[in-house]
Amino acid sequence: MFSTFAEQIINGIVTGSVYAIVAVGMTMIFGVLRAINFAHGEYYMLGTFGAWFAIDYFELSYEASIIVGVLATIVIAYVIGRLVMQRMVGAPAEAGVLATLGIALILQNTVILIFGGGYKFFSGGYIEPVSVLGFTLAQQRILILVVCALVFIGLELMVTYSRMGKSMRAVSQNIECCEVVGIDVSQVVLRTFVLGAALAALSGVLTAPVNVNVYGGMGELITFKTLPIIIMGGLGNVRGTFFAAMLLGIAESLVATYIGLQFRDTVGFATLILTLMWRPYGLFSTEARF
Repeated sequence: MFSTFAEQIINGIVTGSVYAIVAVGMTMIFGVLRAINFAHGEYYMLGTFGAWFAIDYFELSYEASIIVGVLATIVIAYVIGRLVMQRMVGAPAEAGVLATLGIALILQNTVILIFGGGYKFFSGGYIEPVSVLGFTLAQQRILILVVCALVFIGLELMVTYSRMGKSMRAVSQNIECCEVVGIDVSQVVLRTFVLGAALAALSGVLTAPVNVNVYGGMGELITFKTLPIIIMGGLGNVRGTFFAAMLLGIAESLVATYIGLQFRDTVGFATLILTLMWRPYGLFSTEARF
């Protein structure tokens, strides 16, 4: 029983790592725009489809498909950022919600129109099992853990020491003061948005070999999974997002094992309701943004 419990904890950490990479982009976008990006899961989907297309149609390696998927998503996110997201600076929160919902519908239905609504088999990745400390894990799951650690270490260094990171922190704290001292807020928003979309795409490409199948509506579930995470972590709090993602991943794994797989997707919404009831500002301080 202990072995099963420990195995589910490890699986939960892997799942949490996937959620964390996606959610950190959403929480950074909220930090600079004060709006939740309801199209964030679609960039996860776009990265996955970009990699699948590169493998199936151009017969590229999985390593090359990762680059193709992420770069394709960056280009699309840059266009959307210039046309839509930069115009959301200073706009009411309702405008951001409606705009991102519209973008989500457009992206999802465009992919379904081009590639069809059926499931596609993702043939890339490292699915060979390896033994680590007595536990058997697929190489792809280990890769997810390593990339998650590198992403959050890199983000911590970026927001602490780089010019872009300092600008992001400044905009997240006070947009008006940033405009007064000459910081180009619209450019900070654009760069943050593109970075968040790229991280979502990276998560999608890394998860695709584990999920095996890709389809046009796969971004919806990811969006609704990351929403409870960023609220639990404290809106705009990168570190809080990481720990909240791990908690949700472990909770889902344990519920699926000991209660039932059909209840797994309810965990996020249950924790969201409980958080809003008892800790409406999140489990971690909202003052620690970035």
